[in-house]
Amino acid sequence: MFALWLRRAAAYFLRIVLPTSLMSQLIGTLLFGRSSPGGTAETWIDCLCLLSCGIVSALSTRNGQSWGHRIMRLQVVDQDSGMPISGSRMGLREFAHLADIVSLGIGFFWPLWDGRGQTFADKIAKTMVIAKI
Repeated sequence: MFALWLRRAAAYFLRIVLPTSLMSQLIGTLLFGRSSPGGTAETWIDCLCLLSCGIVSALSTRNGQSWGHRIMRLQVVDQDSGMPISGSRMGLREFAHLADIVSLGIGFFWPLWDGRGQTFADKIAKTMVIAKI
């Protein structure tokens, strides 16, 4: 059974969005004395924080589940075999989420009407997210 979009969004928020935001604000405060330094510095900080969170998500993957997926009871599986994906494949999938981002976020909403419930990243990585019972 495909995972509900809201649970997928919550898992992404927990494992990527929230930690990236908090880390970015902390680094900005430590380096510049304010949480949002602006300009090129802020862009670089945000990119490095996003990359770091993607790497942590991939490294924490066990049995097709990052820590955020485990909390939301979701599992990322291969679209053809249905087997859970590895941490390295999760890392590639996290990197492929750039396609969801550069499409002005449309890729994140694609599962709402896609027959397999896949984001653009899922299509690139040939994965699906299912509800774990």
